[in-house]
Formats: sequence, structure tokens, C-alpha cells
Amino acid sequence: MKRMLFAAASLALSFVACKPATDLNTTCTLVKRNPDGGSPLAILERDVRNMSGQNKDFIAVGSVQCEDLICVRDANFQSDAGLDDPATGYCSRQCAQGSSCPSYDEKLDKGATALSCRPLLLSAETLAALSDEFPGVRDPYFCARSTDGGM
Repeated sequence: MKRMLFAAASLALSFVACKPATDLNTTCTLVKRNPDGGSPLAILERDVRNMSGQNKDFIAVGSVQCEDLICVRDANFQSDAGLDDPATGYCSRQCAQGSSCPSYDEKLDKGATALSCRPLLLSAETLAALSDEFPGVRDPYFCARSTDGGM
């Protein structure tokens, strides 16, 4: 009987100690809609760098590498990829202001790689297009890295 009670208690504690599985903050490829209607196409590093002077965040919906299909690249994201390489970011999700955004790896939850629920710096056109295509997207709050680089 004691062994059974110990086993049940151990099992219960293991459920309490486990973090929920998430893919937040894992590397993903930024994608755009395929004009032919097929699989999404990778956005090239060249395209992102040409627009990076605008101090904007990028959001790509349809990234199959992410559970919620959302890949984000914040305005401070650093990449050493070649111009013709696919542009990368990190998996994100929509969130409610003030909610937490724990990464898949808790080591990333400190400093410049820590995620918080914040409004992305999106152009009005991008936000309108997201709202039109995805009716659930009404506001710009997503899990993203800080605009101050974690300072």
C-alpha cells in the first residue's frame, strides 16, 4: 500500500514539475503567400534588410515550423545570413497584454532573447491585411523580444 501511495505521489509531482510544451522562441523561416496558392514561399534576407531601415517588426503567418504558424522577426534581430538565404525569425503567438511568454528553453527567458507580450511595430497596412485575412487578429500584441534589446 505504501509503495502504491508513493508511486501515485511521485506521478502527481511529475505533472506539477513539467513545463507546458511550447515552441516559442525557436528559429523559424519567414514566409509569404504563394501567388499560385501553393505552399508558402520563404522571404529572402535581402527583402528583410531592404526594409529594416524602417525600424519595423516583421510577422509571417503560415510558418509550418511554428505551432501557431506565426514567425516574428523584431526590429533588433541580428542575422549573418547571406542576402539570398531565407530570412529567419522565431516562433511566436498572439497574446493578451500583460500575459507571459515563456520560451521553449528557459535559458532564453533572460536578457535580449526574453519574450514579452508587446505590440509589434507593424505598419497600418500590415495590421489591416492581417485582420482581413485572419479575423482573430484584431490587435498587434504578440510574444516578441524587447524593442530595447533586453536592456
